[in-house]
Amino acid sequence: MTETKPSQPPKRRIARMSDVARLAGVTTMTVSRALRTPEVVSEETRRKIDEAIQRTGFVPNYAARSLVSKRTDVIVALFPTMMNSVFSGTIEELSRRFQAKGYHLLLGETRFDIEVEESLLSSFVGWRPAAIIVTGSEHTVRSRQLLENSEATIVELWNLPKKPFDLAVGFSNRDAAYDMTKSLHDWGYRRIAFMNLHYPRNDRSVDRRAGYRDAMADLGLPIEPGMEIDVPFGMKSGQVAIERILDGTLKIDALLCSSDTLAVGTLMSALRAGLSVPGDLAIAGFGDVELASIVSPALTTVRVPRTEIGFETAKMTMDRLDGRYDGPPVVDCGYSIIRRESA
Repeated sequence: MTETKPSQPPKRRIARMSDVARLAGVTTMTVSRALRTPEVVSEETRRKIDEAIQRTGFVPNYAARSLVSKRTDVIVALFPTMMNSVFSGTIEELSRRFQAKGYHLLLGETRFDIEVEESLLSSFVGWRPAAIIVTGSEHTVRSRQLLENSEATIVELWNLPKKPFDLAVGFSNRDAAYDMTKSLHDWGYRRIAFMNLHYPRNDRSVDRRAGYRDAMADLGLPIEPGMEIDVPFGMKSGQVAIERILDGTLKIDALLCSSDTLAVGTLMSALRAGLSVPGDLAIAGFGDVELASIVSPALTTVRVPRTEIGFETAKMTMDRLDGRYDGPPVVDCGYSIIRRESA
């Protein structure tokens, strides 16, 4: 029996910079200059080089370029989750505006965990990104060291830190939760519970809980045992409150959820259980994702200016990288209370 040798993949000829130069009719040095500092090369020459790169499939070595320039054309952005569409408008705006300026967006998912954020930063900062965008202002000691030593422009999103690391764009999560709680009271509800994401080191969750508590105290409404419900992220978590209502351990007439994901999950669970919304239970969310206005009954929620946050972040970042940002370190994009059918 003859032994069959494993087949070897055919050797590929990798396109080199010299191939691009020959096809474009320029020197290798000109190709290198066009890739490294395109603004010093004429538009016509850049066009010829771009066409040659497309035809040859040449892959530029950006890592080598970063050794010379001390930064790449990459901008890192870390978000808690890619599942939640509340971040989609911000991500789209960042991607669109950075791409128009020749930068490339590299995304990472922290899963609402600052330890995961630290791990991602440990991997990414070594690539010398031009800017690093992080969600929230709570970081590990190691993360703050990495950010401080990265020499990148740093932007914190989704909150208004009193002492930002560098720049920050967001809104007051505390005030938003306060105003939604007060609005529920103004609409006639008195036994208002709060469902929050169980991430003790997530500054947005902490601030939203604080806003709820402040409002309840100012309104003279008691927060009885069980009225604060901590759950993991996901629509299934919405079942928790409904199960407690059905078994009689939770007696409330309204529920404020710290995210639309939790609110929609609660809404679906309530309807399946035969509860009337808002007759038996008013439900309010946080974020105003697209689904919030589509579900029936439509969801009352806090509208977060996702696209505006992305626009302001991109503008601040580009201006800082160009050395011409002279605005405030923290930009407040505000929020809105949107009343729909669920409350």
